[in-house]
Amino acid sequence: MGAVERFEIIRVEGGVSRTVQDTLVVDHELVLFLNGQPSATFSCTPADLEELVCGHLFAQGLISSKGDLHKLAISGSRADVVLRSGGGAVPRDKGWPLPGQKISFRAQELFQAMEWFGGQSALFAATGGVHSSALWHLNGQRIFLEDIGRHNAVDKVLGRALLAEWDLSQCALLTSGRVPGELIEKALNTGVQVIVSRSAPMTRAVERARKHGLTLCGFVRGERMNIYSGAERVLV
Repeated sequence: MGAVERFEIIRVEGGVSRTVQDTLVVDHELVLFLNGQPSATFSCTPADLEELVCGHLFAQGLISSKGDLHKLAISGSRADVVLRSGGGAVPRDKGWPLPGQKISFRAQELFQAMEWFGGQSALFAATGGVHSSALWHLNGQRIFLEDIGRHNAVDKVLGRALLAEWDLSQCALLTSGRVPGELIEKALNTGVQVIVSRSAPMTRAVERARKHGLTLCGFVRGERMNIYSGAERVLV
């Protein structure tokens, strides 16, 4: 299944109507069964589904490595996951961040990251119908993925990083969407310490980021940003 489909539509512009072909994103339904029980339903693009499922489980604190997966099978609109006995993530809520996990970015590097980020989405350019997310690793590696939902886009990059065994404490998480409190929970469960958005954070996100010592930057556009929490990791 492709990520887009073409539809014939009527476009009205300047008082004139005409028939044109429009490109739309395919919305695919995927139902996750965890250990045989229905667990979640996603409305998503039909690409990178393994990453979506793994990232969702990772972000929810249900797994901490790909070794926690005994079985992962995706067929059509169904994903089946069986976890290994005794697997699962160790909650990071207490005592987080862990000792020794120090990270900092130059402000100019974050501006550069968001400039790169803004030019990656050919699917958004074609349809205007997706959100994007990326991981910008200090070692120069990059992951960029997109989806119709901003939470799905974040889960996809987290899932790809999990499968590639990245150390997420050394990454900035980039997102095109608003930053709700749920995104801070995803960071706490996966080890991400720096979140950068070109949009706005919500109040609960700022409160949670400050409580747990995360760095949260919003409205990162051009060479300006707002730092809502963890300014010590941004070298100006």
